[in-house]
Amino acid sequence: MGNYWRFESNPFWHHEWKDFDAEAFIRDIRGLIAGAIAVQIGLASFFLIGQVSPFWAGTNLFLVAMISHFIALNYIDRRIPRRSFVDDAQRGSLDFLRLLPVSSYELVIARKLPFWFLRLFVAGLWSPLYAAAFALLGLPIATAIPFSLLLGTSGWMEIFGLILLFFLPVPASVSLPLLFLLATLWSSEGIQRLGSAPPERRVFFAAAWTVLLTLGIIAMQFQGVEKGSGGFHFFAPQPFYGTALTPIWATFWLMAAVGWARVDRLARWLETPKGLRRFYFVSSLFAFLFFSQGYLWGWLQQVRHWQPADCFAASASFSFAFAGVLHWLWFNWAWAEKTPPEKPPMAWLAETLAWRLVSVFVPLLGCWLTSLPISKLDIAFLHVWLFVSVADAFSLALTRSLVLRGMVQWRIKGLELLSSFAIVPLIGFVLKLPLFVAFSPSLALLVLGWQLALSPINPLRVGWLLFSITLPNIPLWMAAAMPPARLILLWLVWQLVNAPVALVQQNFGVAKIAHLFAFVTRFGEFAFVLPAIERLLLTRSQNPVFRHMVAATRWRYGWLPYLAAFAFGLFVPSLTAVVFFAFLLIFVPTFWFATYLTVHSYLRKLHQTGELWQWLITPLPSATIVNGWRYGGWWWQFRWLALFLWLFIGGWLGGGFSRLPQVWLWLISTPLLVLATVIAALIFASMVMGAVPIAIVDAFREPRRAFSTQGQKWSKGKALRLAGLMSILVGISVGTCGFLWFIAPFVGLAMTSTSIDPAVRSLEHIRKAPMDKLP
Repeated sequence: MGNYWRFESNPFWHHEWKDFDAEAFIRDIRGLIAGAIAVQIGLASFFLIGQVSPFWAGTNLFLVAMISHFIALNYIDRRIPRRSFVDDAQRGSLDFLRLLPVSSYELVIARKLPFWFLRLFVAGLWSPLYAAAFALLGLPIATAIPFSLLLGTSGWMEIFGLILLFFLPVPASVSLPLLFLLATLWSSEGIQRLGSAPPERRVFFAAAWTVLLTLGIIAMQFQGVEKGSGGFHFFAPQPFYGTALTPIWATFWLMAAVGWARVDRLARWLETPKGLRRFYFVSSLFAFLFFSQGYLWGWLQQVRHWQPADCFAASASFSFAFAGVLHWLWFNWAWAEKTPPEKPPMAWLAETLAWRLVSVFVPLLGCWLTSLPISKLDIAFLHVWLFVSVADAFSLALTRSLVLRGMVQWRIKGLELLSSFAIVPLIGFVLKLPLFVAFSPSLALLVLGWQLALSPINPLRVGWLLFSITLPNIPLWMAAAMPPARLILLWLVWQLVNAPVALVQQNFGVAKIAHLFAFVTRFGEFAFVLPAIERLLLTRSQNPVFRHMVAATRWRYGWLPYLAAFAFGLFVPSLTAVVFFAFLLIFVPTFWFATYLTVHSYLRKLHQTGELWQWLITPLPSATIVNGWRYGGWWWQFRWLALFLWLFIGGWLGGGFSRLPQVWLWLISTPLLVLATVIAALIFASMVMGAVPIAIVDAFREPRRAFSTQGQKWSKGKALRLAGLMSILVGISVGTCGFLWFIAPFVGLAMTSTSIDPAVRSLEHIRKAPMDKLP
């Protein structure tokens, strides 16, 4: 199956693409390209007669090429096959593909090869149009050719992002970080987007983006007429190590690295790679680190005039931190087998060592490119950096195994478990403890490597937030000692997780520790009230639907978030006041959006696991089922509101709301203001609580859309529109000095109360014929 380009060797050519009419497609595309060329020739003749500037002519010819290209992409998206590996996994046909005697990488390439050929064909037609426009714009051939190829082979979102990035009249110090940010986001997209064909774009979507880009380029035209140049600052050679490099070539190879990273992640989703295939990520990682660090090094040396040794320290620490971020962004949190690939740390060690080896090799390569001898570097920092890199390779392997084990045993999402490791450095920043900050080797190296830039501005004062951040002074010995300590701690946790229960109980008395932890948990639940009430509801409630929803959305240790919020408010009272009042400003639309998506996701999960069918065939009345979901959604809201309540209590006790007693005395002394405050609280409650029943109604009024594969995207659109409506209501109310406050409660109460009967009727209608109504 190695000859993927041959029709008889690639199964996807004569299965998925059997209905694709190549002759009709080529005929239509040729007609479209002929029309675009005719329009370009007509415009060029008109500009030649009118003797306009080449810049004005080039931008208009580029607009013609771009709009025609968008029309062609829309045409292609409507005719290519829509199947993907994710669809095969849902339909059960993926197992047949995996029986083929090929690797997962070969399978991904074989499936994507027809689409790549189609893009290359379109690029061959559109690249000359782009190149002609760029030649008129004054770009050299070495820049115009890769830029035209890049736009010709890119998809919708890549073209939109790149055009906006390239044509923005901003300095390279802004556009280059945006480029690396976009590339990082594109390479770390979810598997659902990686494995599926490009989504079919609606005409409205394409037209809106085209109008936006056209207006932006026209504005750039007028700016170019006045200043004599367009918004092409990005194409000028930029600092790169000790020389200069045109960013378009870096963009070209960076986009190739993005494409290969996406192929590698999709292949790892199909199966866990073995042998040398485990290291296929090296080329993409090298490209990301080489170009990002090269521009950073060149900018510091040529623009900021840093010494080469300081440039190395800053670039080495940045490379270490950026590689760590990419490690978890490119790590798959979903697999085709639905079960995480549990492995011991030694099985991941080769990959993590290769990952850290690349992050070490790139800065040393920068030393060679800039002719910087090792003897001129800070030897102490160099030794610490190399030692931390080796130690972190072992830590990454242990963390991978722990995260996957937690996902299997405790059903905790990988990102949630991973985020718990960031609590210790955060506490170090809050309490100004350098030892805790050094628990994260990336933060420790960044503080050490960027001391030259951070020392004049320490502490960092953020005036509009009314607080300052003091960067800790981390000595070299602490930065070198914490990674081994972190490694030992992770190893102990791994040993405790994998130790036999009987042996642990005999030697370490885990039974007593478990009883002590149970006592602490029960005490924490009663201390923060709501977890204790939740436990009582789970045992005393008569509605099984309500009990199921509360148990499904329950926090495992519900008192810990309240303790963290209370401690944060107590120790950082000034920041607590800012967070609390910012929460009040965005409370209604944000909470509406989050509540709607949570309820809809819960109902979708019930449908996917088959539990929804069990509720439908039970003798429970439909009103009981709907009320269980409604009360369960409201309890989810109360749980989050209590989190902000304990944050407020902690900030109040810490002195963050020093003027709050005066405000309360002022409100009590004015009965009208008290009445207005009560009405405002009722408005907020009624408007936000309406999100739960409306989400239930929307899901069962259109069950085929809500519970389909695109149901999550559909629910996000509905939630965004409703949250926007709430934002408008709040804005009008504030703008009219509260005039709408007297109307909004009735609107919210009406939404909350009248949404129950439609939900019950819709559920009754589905229960009469569930096989026909539900997908």
